Amino acid sequence: MLRRGFLLMLAGFLLTLPALAQTRPSGVYTVSNVAVDATSQSAVQARDIARADGERRAFRTLMERLTLKQDWSRLPKVTDADLFSLVQDYEVDSERSSTVRYIATLTYRFRAEPVRRLLRERGVPFAETPSKLLVVLPVLAAGNRVMLWDDPNPWRAAWAKQPLKEGLVPMQMPAGDLAAVQAIDAPQAVKGDKDALAAVGRHFDNADVLVTQATLSGSGDQRTLQLASVRYSSGFSDQNWVSSLKSEPKESDDDFYARAIAAVVADVAEAWKKATLQQVGAEAATLTAVVPMTNLRDWVMVRDRLQNVSVVQRLVLLSLSPEAARVEIHYVGDPQQLQLVLSQRDLVLAQGDPDWTLSAKKSAQ
Repeated sequence: MLRRGFLLMLAGFLLTLPALAQTRPSGVYTVSNVAVDATSQSAVQARDIARADGERRAFRTLMERLTLKQDWSRLPKVTDADLFSLVQDYEVDSERSSTVRYIATLTYRFRAEPVRRLLRERGVPFAETPSKLLVVLPVLAAGNRVMLWDDPNPWRAAWAKQPLKEGLVPMQMPAGDLAAVQAIDAPQAVKGDKDALAAVGRHFDNADVLVTQATLSGSGDQRTLQLASVRYSSGFSDQNWVSSLKSEPKESDDDFYARAIAAVVADVAEAWKKATLQQVGAEAATLTAVVPMTNLRDWVMVRDRLQNVSVVQRLVLLSLSPEAARVEIHYVGDPQQLQLVLSQRDLVLAQGDPDWTLSAKKSAQ
């Protein structure tokens, strides 16, 4: 019976290998919440103008999402005709119109391969591998006190208003339910308590955790926010960011906090892009890895998590037995980058002699 099951698994494995190299993270190439507003001689003309404008702005958002800030000045300039071949489709989230005006919120999905080709032709390196979910813990420091779940916590309230899930580093803030409150408090978050942080991550299926602390000083137009953020991850070393923002004349608290959140998000995204950047002209590398198996589910888990790993171009099966699979991984980048990317899928790639070992972390219970 075991032998028959193993042979069936082998057949399924061989059938899924070609598909693996073709699958890509389409969500990265989706830009949502694009607000458009246009007026023209008719509602139809206004709609066409608005949608074309939204298309251009969505494409710019996508370009900035995939590339480093230092390269934004040399991003490719495209015509509306170029965009026609780059946009896969769009979706109307909401809309309203009059006889001469059109207002809507749209979502645009772009074709991944033409976008990649455009960036490579222009010599712009890019990143397209999404990070695992990042759980955000916004801590507000006031005097000698730090607050997380307490009310009021305007820093946490500001984060709750932001759309965080789209992009290379999807983020989510806990709802502040009993499980979250019991898992970690403000002092533990600030100190980086590993056990408490791990408990939060397990609650979100082995997510990473971002502790972002804000300290507000001053008043009126003389306010200052001191920001200190740390990303805690099991896949790579902790990352730290420290910055300071001054309020602008007549800037509301909501706008001030929103601007601070945008700065934190940008720091996190930029660091992730640098870690996973695909250099133009980089040649594919190859390594051989052994996937240990105690049962067929071990391989299925590894195979499923390898789906949508953009730097993995191809897998070649070298041998397969009830104890282990031996595969050849063709990928772009260096081994350290591959380890990082795979860690975001809860896959552990460890160097051995002569082969590497690839295994899956068990899902949190």
